[in-house]
Amino acid sequence: MPPPRDPSEPVTNARPASPNPPPEQPGATGVVRAITAGDLHDVARVHRAAFGSSALSALGAESVRRYYEWQLVGPHDLIALGVWHDGVLRAFCFGGRFRGAVSGFVRRNRFYLAARVLCTPRLLFGARARSRMATALRSLVARPASAPTRAPPTASSPESATAVAADLLFGILSIAVDPGAQRTGSGRRLIEAMETAARSGGYTVMNLTVEPSNLPAVAFYEKQGWARVLVGTEWAGAMRKQLTT
Repeated sequence: MPPPRDPSEPVTNARPASPNPPPEQPGATGVVRAITAGDLHDVARVHRAAFGSSALSALGAESVRRYYEWQLVGPHDLIALGVWHDGVLRAFCFGGRFRGAVSGFVRRNRFYLAARVLCTPRLLFGARARSRMATALRSLVARPASAPTRAPPTASSPESATAVAADLLFGILSIAVDPGAQRTGSGRRLIEAMETAARSGGYTVMNLTVEPSNLPAVAFYEKQGWARVLVGTEWAGAMRKQLTT
């Protein structure tokens, strides 16, 4: 029996990312299929193209690949789908029920991530990045912290007015479309496929978080029937959709 693989080592069946593809024409079609470990280099490419300013992207393509690898192999109820155009991954979505999507990733790759942070000092200068880094580091502490007290969601919609059991919530962890594949319908196809999967799995509500300043994305979700979830009178980007049977 071969020795167990070091969790910090990359999977061996992953292939190099495809070169950056050219922009596509609006309305282009593609093939939707499940994402596997062999696709993770291309997932990292699309993620960094879509979220170039994120702290995870700043840590490098290998850090992004490891993040999504953890989502594939971790103790999650995961559905991961991608859209391929002419054999090239142009969009993806990871959804389901996640158990330690970030904390488990940090624990599994703590030494690698520590080295990357040391090699990427600019991450330590942004307030938002520092906050995310502090949250990740706290996840390494075994003793759980008590949940903070916060105002309940405002009953501005049926979705936010109703408390939902955790096992009935289907979360969208990440959805990314390569900028060169915008307006091809890839994002809509992925979110519709995730909704179909959530209904089939018996889930009643879907949730996600979007950057509030990303107005095109907010408008896209609202057009698809998603509602903003307010905390008091504030909206930090949480959205929810009630699924119908």
